[in-house]
Parts: sequence; structure tokens; C-alpha cells
Amino acid sequence: MMKLKVIGILFLTLMLTACLYPDDQKVDHQPTNDEQLEEVQQAVHQYKEQNNGLLPIKNRDQDTPVYIKYPIDFNTLKEANIMGQPPANSYERGGAYSYVIVDPEGEAAVKVSDVRVNQQLRSINYDINLYRNKNLYPPYGDMIFKNYFELDHDSLEEKEPLKVKSPYTRDELDVIINVDGQPLVDYRPDVYKLLEEQGISEYDGDLRDLLVEEYPMVPSYSPPMVLEDGEIIFKEHETETNE
Repeated sequence: MMKLKVIGILFLTLMLTACLYPDDQKVDHQPTNDEQLEEVQQAVHQYKEQNNGLLPIKNRDQDTPVYIKYPIDFNTLKEANIMGQPPANSYERGGAYSYVIVDPEGEAAVKVSDVRVNQQLRSINYDINLYRNKNLYPPYGDMIFKNYFELDHDSLEEKEPLKVKSPYTRDELDVIINVDGQPLVDYRPDVYKLLEEQGISEYDGDLRDLLVEEYPMVPSYSPPMVLEDGEIIFKEHETETNE
């Protein structure tokens, strides 16, 4: 009888612990924070200074999307005795974020890419390729801008449009495809919200840079965007890969 009581207490303790730490607060769901970013940023700068400007990054193909083209190689930092373990929320430790470098020729700023979004797109890309193998063309929906289309979810036998959760606002964002049939995230709602919050009516250059400046996350797998007459327009598509 006493053994059953002990088991019951242990079970109750585990249940209470689970309630105290819901899914969105577990390590792999924790958002990045300034301390983690600063720690990695200092490690990158130290490595760069000690290695004649070289960066501790993994090799990626030229076609890799620009914001995830320079992932940080934590093994290199560890071997150089600059940094021990990667941050707790990093992909290398089972977390939700891949640490990357943007502007490698200049500031070499450390940011993170939401791996959950990348994994969703990889799954969608698999379905697109299955459809293309049967039909010889991607599941194009209505054209949004030149070379960009809505994703025809009916063709993919999806009951509802495919969406991903924004790493910035946690709102649902549409998945679109470019002329090559590759899935991308439509970050326009996030950018419109940011433009409104900051009172920006004119902006020269790629609006994705505005997201990178404002947030620690990068808009991986997204089309270049510019502001024209108050409207966000997708630029001529980049080559994007979901490898």
C-alpha cells in the first residue's frame, strides 16, 4: 500500500512539473535572448580576430538562401577554446534555433533562424515535389506578383491553406511558391506591422533587412521585398533551396 502511495506522489509531482513548464517554455521552445546572442557574438568576434578575419562557419552551397548561408560552426569555436557548449536553445542541443551570421563581410552579426519553420517548409517541399513528379509542373495557385504564386492547397489535397507560425509575431503566415515551385514564407504581414509601428512610409532596399535589424531572428526562405507607393512588392526571385 505504501508503495502505491509513493508511486502516486511521484506521478502527481511529474504532472505538476509538466503544468509548471508547458510546451512553449521547454528548452527547445524558448526564444533566444540577448545574453545568448551576445555570448555567441563575442565568440565569433574573438575567433575572427585570432584567425585573420576568418569566420567560424559551416560550408554551404552558393544557392543557399542568404540568411542561412553562414551557419555558425560551434565545433570550431570549441576546438579553438573560445566557447564550450552551444546555447541551450540551439539546434545542436535539440533546440529550435540555428545560429547564423549575417553581413559576413562587414559586422558579422549573429542572428538565429527558426528551425521549426525550415522543417515545415522542407515537408511542404516534399509534397510539392511529389505533385510535380505526377503532373510535370508545381501546384501553382493565383499569381501574387511576377514569379510568385499562391500555393494551390487543393492540388496538394490540403483542407486549408498551408501556413507557418511567424517567428516574430507568432501569427500564422501563408506559404507561397516561386516560379521554380519552391515554397517560401510570405512575411508581408509582419513587415506591414513593423512599418506601422515605426512610422515608416519610405524605405530603400530589401525590407527583410528591416526585420533583421529589429529582431534577433532572420526571415529564412523568403522572397526579397521592397516598398513601392506604400505597398510591399516581391522582387525578382532569388534561387532558394530547402535542403
